[in-house]
Amino acid sequence: LQHISCVLMVSPGVSLGGLLGPGRVLLPRHSANGVLRRQRRYNTGRLEELQRDNLERECLEERCNMEEAREVFENNEKTMEFWARYVDGDQCKPESPCQNGGLCKDGVNGYFCFCQADFSGKNCEIEIAKQCYNNNGGCAHFCAMQQERSVCHCARGYKLQPDRKSCESTVCHLGHAAHNHDVQKRVPIVHCCSFTASDPTAVGKCNGCRPTPLRLLLQACLMSRGVSFCAGSLLNEIWVITAAHCLSSAEYKHTAADYIRDHTVAEQILHPSYDWHTSRHNHDLALLRLAAPVELSARRLPVCLGPKDFTEKLLTGAESSRVSGWGKVNAGQTAPRLKTLGVPYVDRTLCKRSSSDHITRFMFCAGYDAAPMDACQGDSGGPHVTDHQGTWFLTGIVSWGEECAKAGKYGVYTRVSRYYSWIKKLS
Repeated sequence: LQHISCVLMVSPGVSLGGLLGPGRVLLPRHSANGVLRRQRRYNTGRLEELQRDNLERECLEERCNMEEAREVFENNEKTMEFWARYVDGDQCKPESPCQNGGLCKDGVNGYFCFCQADFSGKNCEIEIAKQCYNNNGGCAHFCAMQQERSVCHCARGYKLQPDRKSCESTVCHLGHAAHNHDVQKRVPIVHCCSFTASDPTAVGKCNGCRPTPLRLLLQACLMSRGVSFCAGSLLNEIWVITAAHCLSSAEYKHTAADYIRDHTVAEQILHPSYDWHTSRHNHDLALLRLAAPVELSARRLPVCLGPKDFTEKLLTGAESSRVSGWGKVNAGQTAPRLKTLGVPYVDRTLCKRSSSDHITRFMFCAGYDAAPMDACQGDSGGPHVTDHQGTWFLTGIVSWGEECAKAGKYGVYTRVSRYYSWIKKLS
């Protein structure tokens, strides 16, 4: 057998001259193997259909299909494991693509990683603890994803600290505001009232404020002919946000001079979708631009605004929400001092069922089902704020309600998150 030569049968039109040289048709065995390559197959001489299924014969000596492989294994799971490797090789070898201790499982034209509890992603490359959807990425204010990692940002008027997570007010500790407007004269804050959520009692009068060592939020008291009629929140040293219906009444429109506690209003801007005749309370918000800036300090700060997703996903449902104003107490006399009240969010379905009026997607409810605590007449335009890691964010504007603190009824607020882009653009 060692000396047998191979005879090549050449089809018509096919030349082997380049391989064999002129006139040669016989090759030694080792040379013939270089020309013809074929899988060697064990042949018993028995008919194949009479033999038992054999993996080597069916799929290794020659190509097979999945049905033939299934006949060998007689098990779907084992067949799929074999087929995944057989079709395109083992994607998990020689080195597993799964990171951080993930377990690799081969598949057809791909693979799948079973990740450890603290990781996710195709290759288990994402550390869950550092994602925005997990505890806001540990950020004090806003979280954004960049290259599969969370990056923290701060609200306007705040600066990111060296730990890359905390935010600190940029208002100078000498008692002057961070000033962004080209106005030379700064008006001292003498008649603008402020509150702190740590003190649920009155902390100021609409005619003046008591000093306090605590960091406070500034709140505006809207005046017409010396009489207060609504409230507002200071967004920065020049802009105040309030309810649109406060500015739409005939009494207000016909006043000779309009003030926010001795700060003259230079411009009022109602939201473009607000229409008093169609709905008094839908899109119920407005901006007031002051003629001169209010002086801020490290202890007197404006309220913060958060983007829509941040506000609705992180702040909605928080237990640390409050409302404040100079409105009527128990539907009686107007409060002589600025008062604050903790008010929990109300489930939206319950909110809509509680009112005979239409609760739109631009509103939300807050308050108590039976407890006699609620915003009331005179509180309109005031803030509904929510604390997040020591910073107060504006989440709502006092808009309307059916009587004050009536059982089964709640206060209805303008959902500020739906207007973030409009507010940010103008203020």
